[in-house]
Amino acid sequence: MKKVLLIVGLIILVVITAGGIYFWKSYQDFMKVETISYDPQLTIYLGGGNSIVLTSEDGASALIVDTKMKGAAQILKNQVKAKDITIVNTHDHFDHVGGNALYPRAKIIAGEYRKEQWDEDSGKTSRYPDVTLKSGEEKMMKIGSETVHIFNTGRAHTWNDVVVYLENRKLLVTGDLIFNHWHPALLAKSGTQVSSWINALATLANKYEAKTIIPGHGPVGDQRTLAEMKNYFVSISDSIGNEEKQTALKEKYASYITVPGMFSFNNTLKFIEQEKINKKD
Repeated sequence: MKKVLLIVGLIILVVITAGGIYFWKSYQDFMKVETISYDPQLTIYLGGGNSIVLTSEDGASALIVDTKMKGAAQILKNQVKAKDITIVNTHDHFDHVGGNALYPRAKIIAGEYRKEQWDEDSGKTSRYPDVTLKSGEEKMMKIGSETVHIFNTGRAHTWNDVVVYLENRKLLVTGDLIFNHWHPALLAKSGTQVSSWINALATLANKYEAKTIIPGHGPVGDQRTLAEMKNYFVSISDSIGNEEKQTALKEKYASYITVPGMFSFNNTLKFIEQEKINKKD
């Protein structure tokens, strides 16, 4: 009996150790920052919550969209030399606002959240925004010769998700409205509502002539990326109650990045199922 218990204990230890190694590697991959020089004024920083930095031609002012977290946030900060800085947070999650504190003089723009919600989702790492946009509200500003659109799509991934569109470059920064070839994070406590999320993606496809898409997570995409994210939700929603369809979709999305217990096909399926049940009640 003691031998059996010893063997079982060793198996459990191996599983725990392997799981820890897996999650540590996933975390390291998540935090790794890849820098893409789009043009002399625009740099894209993938990893740890994707970000962009747009500077004016004279380098005096800069727009930062999402400031990452922890080490990735510091890597981003080290690259920003402008004195006049505006930060747009696409939403209030820690991996997108965790670096805000590194810019104490910057003006922060975001969607409208209750102060308690902002503090909970950001882990109290960021002060409440200086400017908040209501659902459906759009603000425009100039950074050098670029016209910047800041638009609150309303409830989707969170209670109020904001996107940034660079008019001259036809480039759209979506935050976590798009997980490009990732299974998305769905968090009821943050306001996630898939039905509204689908509508937000449709609105963006019609509103902006986006040729380049910077998602919240995953590689840079193009105008097809909006449709792919929308189709992901629509197809899974349509598969509810049909195991054959679900099996086919699991295979279709098998290559998507998965973090067990957080981002996965099954998590998305269960979330949408529960959302449909809640609507009936």
